[in-house]
Amino acid sequence: MTIRFSEIIGHERQVGILRRALQNDAPAHAYLFSGEPGIGKRMTALAFAAALNCQQPLDRDACGSCPSCRKIASGNHPDVHLMAPDGDEIKIDQIREAQATLSLRPFEGRRKVLIVDGAESMNEASSNAFLKTLEEPPGESLIILVTAMPQSLLATIRSRCQSLSFQPLPRSVLAQALRDRRGLSQEDAWFLAALSRGSIGRALEMDIEEERTERARVKELLDGVARLAPDEVLALAEGVAKDREGFERLIEISIELLRDRVVFAETGDERLLVFPGGSGRLAGGNARAVLLRAIRDLDLLTSSRGLLERRASPQLVAENLFLKLGRD
Repeated sequence: MTIRFSEIIGHERQVGILRRALQNDAPAHAYLFSGEPGIGKRMTALAFAAALNCQQPLDRDACGSCPSCRKIASGNHPDVHLMAPDGDEIKIDQIREAQATLSLRPFEGRRKVLIVDGAESMNEASSNAFLKTLEEPPGESLIILVTAMPQSLLATIRSRCQSLSFQPLPRSVLAQALRDRRGLSQEDAWFLAALSRGSIGRALEMDIEEERTERARVKELLDGVARLAPDEVLALAEGVAKDREGFERLIEISIELLRDRVVFAETGDERLLVFPGGSGRLAGGNARAVLLRAIRDLDLLTSSRGLLERRASPQLVAENLFLKLGRD
């Protein structure tokens, strides 16, 4: 695997800014890369580090084959360091170790690079210690903070970094990448691209058969829950509530499927659906009444998701949800 700007999917504006900084030999001393998980922030940070230290750069990009590029790709370059949370937090000892490393001259590259992945995980002590590094940065070092929650960082940290915001990738871009990298059909690639919510990392990891099977199971539940007797609903709720994570997943997929139904009812365009052919059509009965029920159920599911996020009892949430879901 090579790590180069040319390998980055999307994010042309952000890559262009970094390339111009290289062209002018004027990179900032610190950057803040923010955006949803899995959309390419860390890969872009590594590509920037590779371009900075490449021994045979090509058009403001790393060559991908020199010893420096190979070491960065394998995680073994002595001047490029990746920091991640130790458990749930980035601890002050990690920051102090990084400060000591950055204070030294580069061993074999042009610049020392520290990439802090999950920068929002710094606790109060490590944040304050890290701020000192940003206030007095070593001359031959570059720091890149990577985070999905920039608002969690100290304002004084954010203000000392050049900020680059990364947006979710368009569905068409992700679908093409999946066809190229995984050899998927257009239909399968389009399906996974929709599920990934703009994240190339998520899209590459998904198992398509597992995703289809799970949606078919949830669709069956949505279509049948209104026909269950009260005691059957309570038994279903008890079983679902035992796995909070699974319950949250069920809600997310249900929202996705009902959203498809509403979108298809309003547009008739299967290209806009997450799951074409699987949940788009509103079948049976008065179409307008069915549409209004789908919208009401979407509100119910969204409220249930909010209750779970506020740590409400999963069983009570499930009972209330399933007793009302799909009923007139």
